[in-house]
Amino acid sequence: MQTLWEQFLELLRTDPAFRAEVRRLVLTDELLALPEKVDELVKAVQELVAVQREHSEILRRHEEILREHSEILRQHSEILRQHSERLAALEEAQKRTEEQLAALAEAQKRTEEQLAALMEAQKRTEEQVSALAEAQKRMEEQLVALTEAQRRTEEQLAALVEDQRRMWEELRRLVAWQQGEAGRREGEQYERQVIRRAPAIFNGGQGGPPDQPFVQQKLTDLLSPFWREGLMEPDDDPLLSDLIWWKSVKMLVVEASLQVDRYDVERAARRSATLRRAGADAVGVVIGKAWATPEAWEMAMAQGVEWFIGSDMSDGFRQFRQTPA
Repeated sequence: MQTLWEQFLELLRTDPAFRAEVRRLVLTDELLALPEKVDELVKAVQELVAVQREHSEILRRHEEILREHSEILRQHSEILRQHSERLAALEEAQKRTEEQLAALAEAQKRTEEQLAALMEAQKRTEEQVSALAEAQKRMEEQLVALTEAQRRTEEQLAALVEDQRRMWEELRRLVAWQQGEAGRREGEQYERQVIRRAPAIFNGGQGGPPDQPFVQQKLTDLLSPFWREGLMEPDDDPLLSDLIWWKSVKMLVVEASLQVDRYDVERAARRSATLRRAGADAVGVVIGKAWATPEAWEMAMAQGVEWFIGSDMSDGFRQFRQTPA
């Protein structure tokens, strides 16, 4: 069983109303009001500190203003000193100016004397200009006559130049025609040599130009189904090749030219493709002394056209030569 003291302590711990009543009976009104007064004192102290800070800021600004006033006074003193120096310099400059004015007055007097002499000289100059103007008029009349003569000369020269241009143009056409004829004849001669030397070039085999009867018959057997559809494009027609040659079942469609260009390569590729569509084991070949352009060689490589150019031959051409006749 709890004692009275234990019950009292228990109520203090557990009963807020009891605890407040005990505090009211034990503590005086002054003590109870003490926390509120302490809060008021703290608030007053905080307000005092704020006022003190404001005073400190005002004093700091006053000090800055005093410093600024001191700087302004120093600058004013410096300006007054500079003004004094400038005033002394102006007085000295005024003195020099007066001396220069005196010199200018003397110079003005001499200038007036020189002006009078110049006016007299001007009068003489005007008389000379009048004489020169008359001479200029005569020169202009002569210049007009010379200009007209020059114009006629230029017209005649233009006509001569035009005649000369036409003559050179005609000469260039004649030279180009002669060169073309010479090249054509040389090309035809080279093609005939290739046809005649074909057995040696291909190391055996048989064939010839498409107008040979036995070659024409072989092409007829292959191409007659195509003819029922009409004539094919010239670049696709093997009958227009320079040479047809074969060993066993392998057939070559040959284009021969001194300078093998990409058109020769294209014709060999297209005409051999026609024979392949007809069922023949055909391949295009170009023969010549040189490539016309690097592009022609690149085109032959890209389209699978074999070649015998100068002393150089492709691997496919070399294999054909090694094939037994």
